[in-house]
Amino acid sequence: MNAADESDCADWLFDLLTDGTPDTYVAYAEDHFERPVARTAVAAVQSGTPLTRETVTALSPTADFAAVAVRARELGCAVEEPPAG
Repeated sequence: MNAADESDCADWLFDLLTDGTPDTYVAYAEDHFERPVARTAVAAVQSGTPLTRETVTALSPTADFAAVAVRARELGCAVEEPPAG
């Protein structure tokens, strides 16, 4: 096998990330993580909808929403603010 025949899977990964459809990522994630992945949550993230507690919980039930929200904001992502009260 020569270098031209070798693949580091970069093309496949790039296609996965740029496909633009939630279904492609859901199929990958369900295979990789061996559990169901909420298509609606993936679609919300891909569309740039502000991150909500419900979205985070749908993707990772044990995730600490506050910690995820801090990191998301650091990355420039919108996060839905909880209602004042």
